[in-house]
Order: sequence, then C-alpha cells, then structure tokens
Amino acid sequence: MAQNPLLIFTPPKQIKERDGLPPNRSSIHFPNIDIQATRVFPKVERLQRNFAEYIELAETADGFLPEKVLVLEVVGEIEGLATALARVKGFEYLSSALLEKSFDSEDYYTLSNGTRRSATRNAYLTMSNQAGLSRLLTLWREYQKNKKVDWGYGALKDVFDRLTDIRFWDTRDRLAATFILEDWQGRVEDAAAGYDDSVPFEIELWYRSSPEAQSKAESRIRGLISRAGGSITGGCNYKAISYHALIGNLPVSKVKEVLALGGDILELMRCDDVMFFRPLGQCAFPVIEENYDAGAELLALDEQNLPDSYVSPIVALLDGLPLENHAALRGRLEIDDPDDFESLYTSPSHQNHGTSMASLIVHGDLSNPVEPPLSKRVYVRPIMIPGSISFDGSVREQIPTQFIPADLIHRAVVRMKKGENGLPPTAPDVSIINLSIGDPCRMYDAQMSPWARMLDWLSIEYQVLFVVSAGNSCMPLILDNVVGDDFAALTSQELEENALKAIAAQRPLRRLLSPAESINALTVGAAHQDGFTGNIPPRHVDVFSTQGMFSPINTIALGRRKSVKPEIHMPGGRQTYVNKTTTARDLVRLDISKAVRFGPGLKSAMPGGEGGLNQYGFTAGTSNAAALATRRLAILHDMLQEMKAFGYQQALSKASDALILKAMLIHGAEHNILSRKLISRHLDVNGSRTFKSDLNQYLGFGQVNESRIHFCADNQATLIYSNVIEAETAQDYFFPLPPSLAAKTVNRRLIVTVAWFSPVNHGHKDYRGAQLWASPAYGDINLEEFDYYPSHLKNGTVFHDVRKGNRASAFTKGDHLAIRINCNGRAGIKKLKVPYVVIATLDTPGTALPVYEEVREELRIMAKQNA
Repeated sequence: MAQNPLLIFTPPKQIKERDGLPPNRSSIHFPNIDIQATRVFPKVERLQRNFAEYIELAETADGFLPEKVLVLEVVGEIEGLATALARVKGFEYLSSALLEKSFDSEDYYTLSNGTRRSATRNAYLTMSNQAGLSRLLTLWREYQKNKKVDWGYGALKDVFDRLTDIRFWDTRDRLAATFILEDWQGRVEDAAAGYDDSVPFEIELWYRSSPEAQSKAESRIRGLISRAGGSITGGCNYKAISYHALIGNLPVSKVKEVLALGGDILELMRCDDVMFFRPLGQCAFPVIEENYDAGAELLALDEQNLPDSYVSPIVALLDGLPLENHAALRGRLEIDDPDDFESLYTSPSHQNHGTSMASLIVHGDLSNPVEPPLSKRVYVRPIMIPGSISFDGSVREQIPTQFIPADLIHRAVVRMKKGENGLPPTAPDVSIINLSIGDPCRMYDAQMSPWARMLDWLSIEYQVLFVVSAGNSCMPLILDNVVGDDFAALTSQELEENALKAIAAQRPLRRLLSPAESINALTVGAAHQDGFTGNIPPRHVDVFSTQGMFSPINTIALGRRKSVKPEIHMPGGRQTYVNKTTTARDLVRLDISKAVRFGPGLKSAMPGGEGGLNQYGFTAGTSNAAALATRRLAILHDMLQEMKAFGYQQALSKASDALILKAMLIHGAEHNILSRKLISRHLDVNGSRTFKSDLNQYLGFGQVNESRIHFCADNQATLIYSNVIEAETAQDYFFPLPPSLAAKTVNRRLIVTVAWFSPVNHGHKDYRGAQLWASPAYGDINLEEFDYYPSHLKNGTVFHDVRKGNRASAFTKGDHLAIRINCNGRAGIKKLKVPYVVIATLDTPGTALPVYEEVREELRIMAKQNA
C-alpha cells in the first residue's frame, strides 16, 4: 500500500462572527406552586431561624464568624442558578456542581419512551451574611403569593420551581463519597494487627482568595487537630487552580471514635473551613510476585539501537521506580529522583508498575515487536513507593501519604520544564507526560478534582500533553441469567451477551478515576487486544471473542459536561476472569484473574522475584493502553519533526508540538464495526435514537488506526493546519474535492478533528474557557451517517467527527468542501486567543480512486492562486 505524506491546508479565511449554538431546552416536568410551598417554604424559614444560632455557636470557636455554604437540592439542569443568586445581596457565588443522586419523587421527572425518570442535582453556594438569606426568603414568599418575582430576579422563578431541599453544608458533605471512612476502617484494622500508629489524610479547605483568610483558616485547623492529638505534616496552596490543602494525621484512637460515633463527635469534622476530608496513598498497585522468564530471544532486541544519551527526552513517565538495569531498559531511561524514593524500595521485586510502563513505552507489546524501540531516552520521575505490608502480607506501590498528588505532580513538571531552586530544567524538551495512575477513591462525579485541575493548568502553562489512563474497574461480573451448572454449556456468543449485560448493570460504578476527567489531558481506555498467541491457561475465561471489543475492566462513562472521555482506546491486553461460583445453582460470578505468568495480556519487562533482570510478564488494563498511546505519540513526534523540516514549518508553527500530537492521535480514532454491532444488538433492545451516546461511553471515539495517522493511502487525503482563533469568531478552511468522486455511488468518509488546550477558571461554573467546533458542509458530498452522538462533540477540548455516505454527489473540478472552525469564549476569560490544530481526512474505503493525487493537485492550484 502506498504511503503518501500528509498534506496541508491553505491558510483559512477569517470570519468575524462564529456560528450560533442551539439553545438549551429543559425536558423536566415541575410540580405546582402549592406543592412547592408545603415542601420548601418551611425549610427556608427553619434556615433563617438557625442562621442566628450558627452565629452564636460560631462565636464560641476562636471568635470566628464563618461563611456558611448553602446546599440547594435541585431537579433538572440549573443553568443560570449562580447568576440569579449572585444578584441577591449577601450571596457570593463560590462553586456549583451537578451531582447525580438517587431521588424518588412523583413530582419531578423526565419522560423517556413514556416512562417517568426522576432527576435531581445539588448546587453549592456560599452565604456571607444573614441579609442574603432574608432577601431570598422575601423573594420566595412573593413568588408563593403572586407567582411573580421582582423585576431583575426573573431567573429565580426557575430556581424556585426546581428546589426540593435547602440546607447548610455540614459534616455529611465533608465525608460523603470520599471513601475516607472506608480508608480509616482499613487502617484501624491494620493498626490492630500491629501496623501504623497514626492515620494520614487530606484536608481540603474552602479556597479563599485573601491570604489573610487563608492563614486564619489554616491556623484554626492546626489548632483543632492539635487538640485532637494529631498534627499537620504538609500542605499546598495553588491560586491558579483555587486549591488549598493540608496533610493531617490523627491518632488511631480518635479515628476509632469517629468510626464508632460519627463525624460530628470530633470538632475537626465540624470545622466550617473544611470542604472535604479525603484519604491519601490510594493511587496504588499491587506488587506481583510471580514472574515469567522470556528466555534469550529478547536479549538481542533489548541491546540494539540504544538512544544517544546527549539527546534530550521528549517523553516523561511519572510512575513507580523502574528497574533501570533490566535487560529491556538498560540505557533507555533517564531517572530523576530528587525525593530519593529509590531508598524506600527495599526489594527489586517491588518495582513492578514503573518497570512495566517503561517497557511498554520503549518497546510496545513484546509479544509482537513490529517497530524498533524509541529513539530517545524516557525521562522518569518516580512518584510512588512501596507501602506498608498489609495484614495479609501483600505490598502495594502507592503515592506516599506524605505528599498530596496534585502538589507532587506540580513539583515534578516545574522541575523538568522550568527548573527549581535556581537549577536549570531537567527535561525542557518534554512534550508528552505519561500518568498511568488513578485514584479509586475519587471517581468523577461532575466535580473536577484538584489533581485534574492541576493537569489542566499545567497543560496550558507548559504546553505539555498529559496521557492519562481512564482507570480500571476490578468488580466481579455477575451473570444474572446463568447459574453454575449452565456456565460450561454457554457458547462464546452467549458468554459475550451475558458479560455485556453484567458490565452494563455496573455502569454507575464504572466512572473515571481522578485525574482522568482532566479536560486538556488525553484520556485513554483499553481495547481487549494483545499480541499473545499462546493458549489461555486452564480455568481462565475470556468473556469477549469479538475482535475490537473494549476491555471488560474499562470505565463506562462520560467526562465533564458530557464530553467524550476517554477519547481513545489503545490495546490494553486481554483481561481474563476466573469462575468463582460457589454452588451449582448460584449465579455465575467471574473474578478478575491476577496471574501474569502465562498470558494473555501485553508482554512487558518485570522485576524478577530474586532481583532477576531479564524476566517478563503479561498484564492488562488502561495503564497499558496509556503507555502504548504515549509510545505512539513519541513515534509521531519524530514524524512531526520531519514534516517541519520538509516544508510544513509555517503551517504547523501556531500550535505546540504537544497540541499537534494530541490532534494527530485522536484523528486516527474510529469505532470498530463488529464491536458497535455487538454492543447495539445486546444493549439497544428498544432501538433508541440516542444510543450513540451509550456507544461513546463504551468505545469513546474508538481505537486508533495507527496507519492512517502516519501517511495517506492513494484513496485518502489528510490535510493538517495550525492557527490561533479569537473568541466569537470563525475561520473557514477549504478542502478540494477530488473529481474522481463526483457522481459516483461509492463509500466515502470525512473525518474532521479540531484539538486545543483550553484555559480554565475553577471559580466559574463553565470551568472550560474555550469551546471550539467544526461546521463542515456535509451535504455537499452526501455524508448522512454519523458515528458519534452529536451533542457530545462540542463539550471537551477536541472535536472529532466521522461522517459517511455512499450516494452520488454533484460537484465539478475545482469545487471545495468548506470547513468552518468556530470559537465560543466561556468561563469569564477575557481577550481569549486559542491556538488549535485542525485535521481533515477524505477517503473512499474499498476503492482505488486517486483521491490523494487529485486533492494534492487542487491544493497546488489553490496555493498558486493565493500567492
């Protein structure tokens, strides 16, 4: 097959005004005003009475008059809620989050195929004084009486319709959904077995812009924890992401009190300066003790093509400490360990995760080494250490409890890109940063984690692309319609159907693990694929036999504001299960296999049980997929430098390498036809018009077709360009149409990708500062079939659309397809100028049409005309 170089667009035409966006329309049915009066009005009155009590109570605690956070439980979407309440004197908008909750009410519902579905959200607001609440109460009473609100407060009518409860932020919110109590329970059990004498945890404070207010809040917390017999051992404060946190430690005895008697028993838990209490050290991976000796056939490969030690790395790995002298890694890594984490690894056998990730980035899947190792060394900054030995004797690699993850990542990036303590940067040319780590105690639920916010800010500040694993779900699969006796008789198709339905039932619990929700990062899910050719071990079960399926341990979710996350899938290895069904009539239970010795899975370097340096194993998961995505980006980086050297420099000069690489990799994503059909057949039983939304959650934008992003086939033309766009404007690109496609009933496909790094404003409900999207003239070439749910495409920091058709199109030589790039400024960010990359591909799968040659010729003519 021909391998033609990518082409470039001619410079775009500037358009003064962007295209419009469709208005938001609510589908929520609301109760009448009388029901609202009996439900909400008494609660508002109680809050007014309690406010005076709060002031009095506050006066007994160090003389501090705290702000109180008002929790409004609301149904439906609450666009405009913060703006409306900001008009009420005495209220300060601090933050809003839409948190999915279980809510059973006949009064609030949406209609879906004639069936009522309840809906609710929480909104969080800061109350600064009693006047605000009094004004809100007055407006509510007026609305209750006349069904009208004062002029200027019209948005409150919609707010009042949607209220179901109103209360102050309290201890339940500081502990809810953070897994802090579960973590403490485990640590207390470890203490009973003789481990640990204090319990570490994170204290996230309400962020205040005033340094004086910050200092006072921190001082109060230090006093409270000291009186409880604990201590503060660290912390961080970042204005750029509105994040202020401390590392607290409490005696086991105090933790036991909280577990036994509830959070309110401890004054620290009631402190109004605290937003959340969270566990530390949760980003952990078990240390694997078994190993697989691959033999001598790999050693010759591992010792070839060593990179030049004087060439600066372009890829960084933030992970556990790899075995630097492993046969597969010797001479290929540049390890920078300023925290001396190496001294905490007491056994080489503990160096699992970093060794495996480094191996996959450098070599790929060693079962199928079709490409040479990376030509440059990989910069490694260790951010994990071996944890304490658990009561069962196991050890986990984890982020140390002495560090807050967002702070540790910030320090690492600043050190490599800018330098610290007056020293020069350690890896200034790094564009790609692999972070194959996630926090299982912080699943995304519409509130951006500090870790994700830090990645978003660092992406803009240092123009780097974070490649983040989406996270694994290790829950067993319960096959609802299959009992133990019947399992052996299942066909592979029946097993797939039952496994799919078991995974679908777990969707609410299969959410992204922080920091995978980062909007500027490239989040990667796993495809159920590897190069292993041996037999699956006895008693192991492979639940998916259809090629191109997603990994059964993937997250199944969307990102912020229903953006597509993860964006892409890469091979993560086939994850097998073990049948753990207890009796013949019990429902079948399949547990994840943790064996790495015999496969299947991606083959990578592993530490030997006795310090061996030439052993290998098989693993599966999204960490592997993120590592392979990082490797592909590194290979694309070399290609990008060649493109710039051979005449593409000007067209690619307006965006950073990191951003261009992000666009290039995502441009290769496409849904596998077999997996789409399988998922739709078993899960879309009602033929829903919106099932493409579900497909986006199972498959993202799809698995990357690596060949399509490196070169063009003869029947394919791929055009690329970088530019800068201002808010509320647009830019038009023109894609020459190949004459050979005119009037022909052949398959044709248009793929358009726009990628950017968005500035962020955590203090604004929109958060994302720049919204870009493309508006191609699809009708000009009869592209009527679309792969993705259109409503999701404008919600992230990449617009990726695949359109198909096969009807004949009437156009002539010299005609062009217009592609408009639009920019909408959001989140209150002024003077917005956004670098972006646009890539478009027109191809005719299954044909021999000379698309590439004809488009290249038309581009040459256009360039002459524009000269």
